[in-house]
Formats: sequence, C-alpha cells, structure tokens
Amino acid sequence: MSFQLRPADILIQESIGKSLASTLKRWALGSPYDHCFLYLGQIRFSDGPHGLQIPMLFESAGRGVVIQSLSRRYGQRVLVMRLNYETEIHRVLVEAITLASEPKAFYDYLCILEFILPRLIFEKLGLPIPIKWQRNPWHVCSEAIFEVCYRAGLKDILPGNRVPLPADYVYSPLLYPVWEGVLNAEVVHLLPGHLYGKLPALAVFDVPSV
Repeated sequence: MSFQLRPADILIQESIGKSLASTLKRWALGSPYDHCFLYLGQIRFSDGPHGLQIPMLFESAGRGVVIQSLSRRYGQRVLVMRLNYETEIHRVLVEAITLASEPKAFYDYLCILEFILPRLIFEKLGLPIPIKWQRNPWHVCSEAIFEVCYRAGLKDILPGNRVPLPADYVYSPLLYPVWEGVLNAEVVHLLPGHLYGKLPALAVFDVPSV
C-alpha cells in the first residue's frame, strides 16, 4: 500500500526554490524547512452517507491559527513526522481544534523580531542564545504546533526555553520521519475509528465502519 497520512502527523514544508530569496532564506534558517502544519484527518461537514468530506490541516499563517483544507498545500514538498505515541493522537487533535477556536490566536509577527531573528543570528555566530523564549497567546507556525503538543501533555517534544523552528521537529525525540515527497490527494484517508469521540464541535470527524 502506498503511503497515507495519519491524523496528528506534523508536516514540515521544504523550500526547494532556486530564486535568490529562497536561497537566502535557507541559509538564514540553516535548513530547507520553512513552515510546518498538522494534519487533522478527513472531516465530515454534513451528516448522512453522502456527507461532504474534506482533508483538513491546522496551522498558523498570516491570518493566525486556523483550520483549513489540506488541498491548499497540495503540490508542496514536505517531510512527514509522526508521533511515537499513538495514544496521544486524540488529545493532540482536541487541542488543535481548541486552539484554532480561540479568538486571540493571532499570527505572532513580533516573535520573528524578538526571538527568531536573535536565535538565528546567535546560532550563525556559534554563540549561546541569551534570550529565553516565552509562550504567549500568539503563534508563528512552529509555536502553534508546540502549543498544541504542550497542552496535550507532550511537553518534551521540543526544548521549552528557545523559540521553536520548523526544522526542530525533524530532530524531536517524540517524532520519527515516515515519508518525504510532494503533497497530493493520494496520501489522505479517513480518520480511524478509535479516534472518534468527544472532540470539540467545530466539525464532525467521519469514521468509516470497520
């Protein structure tokens, strides 16, 4: 069977452009990984056997923390990281939906200036990072993933004293790589039945009979 995404997979987007801007961005970040988001599963938005089912993702981008169609990322190259602990998947999904529902979960532009740029500069110079990152209600993409995992009890997914970057998830002790390639409709599937339960009522997760 070909590869299929599972709910709570963390997708790390790879920058493969050959433009000067893309090259400089990879140099500044020290890796090709420039964005990350979380796969939620295929969500059913209406009842009945013919209800509309759409694969959805959780991410923080310019509009802040949102849940939207995974198809917006089709055609992008990603590295898929999977949790070592399947028992925590349900909690991760709940916290992702909860965070996306919070009215103050804006995109954290200030974080880029206050924490991300200083971290990158000090790392380039080979110096210890003097600024300790602090969690707050706003999130860049990697902060949003960390916040979801932190609330779900996976506090050791990344070090909690420095601002997380997308590349950090590639080396997390709680994750392992399962696939790398161009994201498309062939890698999605229905949410497993054992994850169906008391999820927040943002949408209905469809559960196939088994």
